[in-house]
Amino acid sequence: MDLPYGEALPASWEAAWQEQEPYSILLESGKTGRYTYLGRQPAAVLRAKGSEAQVWTRAAAGGYEPSQTIAANPLEAVRRWLEGRRAPRIADGPKFAGGIAGYWSYDVARSIERLPELATDDLELPEALFLQLDELWIHDREQSCIYAAVQASLAAEADERSEAVGAAFLRSAYDAAAARALELLEQWTAWASSPSALERTGSRKELLERTETGGALPFPDVPADAGSPFPQERYKDAVRAIQRYIAAGDVFQVNLSLRQQKRTQASPEELYEWLRLINPSPYMGLLRTPEFQLVSASPELLVELADGKLYTRPIAGTRRRGRTPEEDAELELELRTNEKETAEHIMLVDLERNDLGRVSRYGTVRVEELMVVERYSHVMHLVSQVNGELVPGLDAFDVISAVFPGGTITGAPKIRTMEIIEELEPVRRGPYTGSMGWIDYSGDMEFNIIIRTMAVKDRVAHIQAGAGIVIDSDPEREYRESISKAKALWRAFHYAALHGPAPIDRGMEA
Repeated sequence: MDLPYGEALPASWEAAWQEQEPYSILLESGKTGRYTYLGRQPAAVLRAKGSEAQVWTRAAAGGYEPSQTIAANPLEAVRRWLEGRRAPRIADGPKFAGGIAGYWSYDVARSIERLPELATDDLELPEALFLQLDELWIHDREQSCIYAAVQASLAAEADERSEAVGAAFLRSAYDAAAARALELLEQWTAWASSPSALERTGSRKELLERTETGGALPFPDVPADAGSPFPQERYKDAVRAIQRYIAAGDVFQVNLSLRQQKRTQASPEELYEWLRLINPSPYMGLLRTPEFQLVSASPELLVELADGKLYTRPIAGTRRRGRTPEEDAELELELRTNEKETAEHIMLVDLERNDLGRVSRYGTVRVEELMVVERYSHVMHLVSQVNGELVPGLDAFDVISAVFPGGTITGAPKIRTMEIIEELEPVRRGPYTGSMGWIDYSGDMEFNIIIRTMAVKDRVAHIQAGAGIVIDSDPEREYRESISKAKALWRAFHYAALHGPAPIDRGMEA
């Protein structure tokens, strides 16, 4: 089944969301990516905050029951939770075929470094939340097909059986997994026969084209009544405070962010479909829980671990998109040749090289791409890629501890900038600038940086963005840059309101 990118999700995906399932996750890899993953009915859910994690296991009758408490910080809790769960990597197959998927909030940094606790935790969301996905649907854009991946269930005592009994046991487990995979494909086929979403897709595209070509947009970049715990003048004062820290030699650059919020009647699924239509990005995702949802169109990879190889793609340096191709080219040239932007980018690439070097074999860390320009719907960025090879004996959690949170959304040096962020930003970042992605049972992983993302809780969309502050930053311009980076999110918000809210998902009522 082909899934043309840039269109609305097809009927199968939409039907999947309408099921009354409290926990679901969709991970898309953008225009140039190959795989899209949909996970529902997780075998278990881990929610971590502070020094404790709770595991909830799916009951036979549906719903989730508390099954385990792990007294540890979020990173260590997830590591312990995954112990003993291993599966081989699928050669030439999907990168993720079973494991856990979810997010680390920015505040997981407190598990790695000692940081002050000054900002208000107003959203009160988990610091880590992961779904155990032993079955999922995988869309392969290259082959234009759908896979159903199911992990065979092997009892712990299987290794102690006789060889003959063990072989029969393995065959039985394989047959059960294969039968379940067929059930998943049949379910997908049934979903595909539900009413098509193409008519609604066409109305979305027509509305978008009619509005975009009709002159001034019928809504502002940011709603006038959007609330914020970080108003404009306070933000600009914080920029000046950072410049004093820079002048004193504390730091070189700090990423300062602001959050805005507004109530919405649109469902998270409707917001996500508009966002992916307006601003398709390489690392998109929609995470649904009973209490909150994350709607993400992130352009930035924090880290990927694939068969011992490490990859990170830092983004630093931004310009708005031009109104004409000529203006767009002029803005690209200005971005490429701007001394402030290029110096900041090189500094952050060096930070990422150092972070990756902590877990890479000596001599393997290399900059594969340097300051290429990537374009998105509202902005263009300078992007680089740094690669390495994992030190034998280390794992995904060692890598996360080395690189988290990404230097592009903290600044340099990282620890001191995080202290300043805690001092100056009035509220905890929560999921924003954390990481969303997956860890496979083979030990591979892929995590984005949670930017260009809205957190939806109690029907309120929380939208956050930031700018890199240096010694010669103009406070007004940095404020405008932060607002500009959130434009695609606010457009999705407004179009969802213009189009009308999607049907309320009864499974999401809290």
